[in-house]
Amino acid sequence: MARADSRDVLVLKAGRPHCEMAHLPAGSVVGTSSIRRTAQIALKHPHLRVQDVRGNVPTRLRKLDADDGPFDAIIVAAAGLIRLNLAHRITQYLDSTSGGMLYAVGQGAIGVEIRADDEQMSHILSKIEDKPASLACIAERSLLRTLEGGCSAPLGVETRWIQPGVLQMKAIVVSVDGSQSVESEMQVGLKTETEADQFGQTVAAEVLRKGADRILAAIQAKKMTRPGDLEET
Repeated sequence: MARADSRDVLVLKAGRPHCEMAHLPAGSVVGTSSIRRTAQIALKHPHLRVQDVRGNVPTRLRKLDADDGPFDAIIVAAAGLIRLNLAHRITQYLDSTSGGMLYAVGQGAIGVEIRADDEQMSHILSKIEDKPASLACIAERSLLRTLEGGCSAPLGVETRWIQPGVLQMKAIVVSVDGSQSVESEMQVGLKTETEADQFGQTVAAEVLRKGADRILAAIQAKKMTRPGDLEET
């Protein structure tokens, strides 16, 4: 199945005039439950304040729009809004060139889990597989696995096919307060799952070489993981 839009999006409180993230007034409160998003906001938009917001997509929208609510905007996954027919609420699509925000590994993709030895089901599912989406996600997951990060790791990624058979990957690791960051961008020709997996490892090695290991080690030492960090809606 084709991957849905993998980007994050900015959603403004209902009734507010259109305003992109970079132009929100200083001190504006942005709701998110993601350390990845929090870290990138601190890095790219230090004039904004982040406040935790939880719940499914409709619940978050209700909290955003509440007259007595603290939020000026929230950040959620584009795929969640689109799949719920709420794309009209999207104020700004966020990526490396718009808002400077990279998304979560695998965001927007649908995965189906089966038994490893179930050849019949594997054959059936191969009929609906979207190969470019699979290869991109394999590369992203390989990056995450090599960095030994989890949902609480402030890792952002962005992949795109710049031409048939050539995948570009951007990756960023940011300290939670935004004071430190490491970025990498690479591209490679690939056609197989093995090549995609190797590409993710290569990008991870480059990010680690640049100092991401120190950022991740500091986060682990502070035991940042909380149950809510699993929420990447």
